[in-house]
Amino acid sequence: MNTSDLIKHFAEATHLPVDVNEVLAVLQQSGCDDDIEFIGVDLDPEILQGKIKIFYARPVLYAEPKRFANIYYHRRHGSDWQRFICCKELLHLLDPTSAHTNSTDAIDVLAEKIGLPPEMQDPVADGIATNVDRMAEWRAAAILLPLASRNVLLEPFREGVLTLDDIARMADIPRRYVGLVMSPIWDQVHRILAQ
Repeated sequence: MNTSDLIKHFAEATHLPVDVNEVLAVLQQSGCDDDIEFIGVDLDPEILQGKIKIFYARPVLYAEPKRFANIYYHRRHGSDWQRFICCKELLHLLDPTSAHTNSTDAIDVLAEKIGLPPEMQDPVADGIATNVDRMAEWRAAAILLPLASRNVLLEPFREGVLTLDDIARMADIPRRYVGLVMSPIWDQVHRILAQ
């Protein structure tokens, strides 16, 4: 399974909020047999919202190595940010190996680049790991506020019956990503993400 398959799988969902454990279950049903653990930790959210550590270990002597993933999220965030970060980091299991960061220095550089304001970002110079991380945010938004749910909410939103804050509470994701999903360009963005 790849990320676009996962986005397509959830595109027709009309129940909110989408449970991150449901996303994990779909990955496992598609053959992902990684041992995945979500771990709340104290992070400085001004620097890092969450991270994933992928490693291999042998469960028993002489066995084939098994892939493990620890997904760390800031434990003091609200559930909206915790869920969003966990989903975003979970999607990194589907990233190409070339997008993985393999050293502390590489993680520091990635954290520095992904936090830059848009006018200071340089997609060409920033490299694949940074761009894949930025795209993971949009992909997580597409999964946690599925297209069918968005379409049901669109008319009440346009009429002013629902606000971005209302939809953020319903989807239990950060308001900033609801704004992106409810924007007029989202249909086109979603098509690209689901390719």
